[in-house]
Amino acid sequence: MRKHISTIVLALLIGALVATLGCEPDSLENKDCVVMLGDSIFALSEDETRFLEELSGDSYRHYYVSGAQMTGGMVDTIPEQYETAIAEGPIRTVVLDGGGNDVLIGAQAECSTEYGTELSQSCLQVLDEVSEETEALLERMKADGVQNIIWQGYYYTDNETLWQVADVSAERAIAEMEEFQANNPEINAIYVDPRPHFDKYQASSYTTMDGIHPTEGASETLANLLWDPMVVNNIEQGQSCDDFQPPENGGCN
Repeated sequence: MRKHISTIVLALLIGALVATLGCEPDSLENKDCVVMLGDSIFALSEDETRFLEELSGDSYRHYYVSGAQMTGGMVDTIPEQYETAIAEGPIRTVVLDGGGNDVLIGAQAECSTEYGTELSQSCLQVLDEVSEETEALLERMKADGVQNIIWQGYYYTDNETLWQVADVSAERAIAEMEEFQANNPEINAIYVDPRPHFDKYQASSYTTMDGIHPTEGASETLANLLWDPMVVNNIEQGQSCDDFQPPENGGCN
């Protein structure tokens, strides 16, 4: 009798497990009018994307690539990622980061300095080029009818010689986004600044062994930092992509 009961219980447990595994739906809805662009902060582990999509309940189109820069490099630049994305379908919302690899890959030696000292002219030139590409990309998005742009900045890495460039880059990006927003009030242009949310003197606790990329916990924090202003500004809060009608002329302005 005990053996018979045990067999029934085991069968029920196996059946429940099979039912759970076999019937678990894909809980994320495809939302093709939202795209993510950027570099390895998104692309390497994709933890931040996973957390952000879990918060939204939607899956987005991904074009980010590890090693991507705003200008130059060996892989698609962030503007090139955008060109690919817009060619594959209309875009209502862009979530992106960018510009860090222009320093880390392209100009780390020129931009490394003691925190609090002036950046070199060669480093500032790189930042100028990033600013120019950023402004051009924002204008292209505007011409294509993008309604929401959420730009994630960078936290401090475990390399303190780059803290100063992180500050200067953030100050520039904040000013650029604020000016763009002021000139285009119909567009939500939001810069998300992670720096206040991470203690730079404890950078090794929120970066992986390379001292650059976010841990899983840091990725979750970053995802929440992106999601919070999306909620506050009613960005992709249950709106369907079916009703989105971009301008007919697209990027021809």
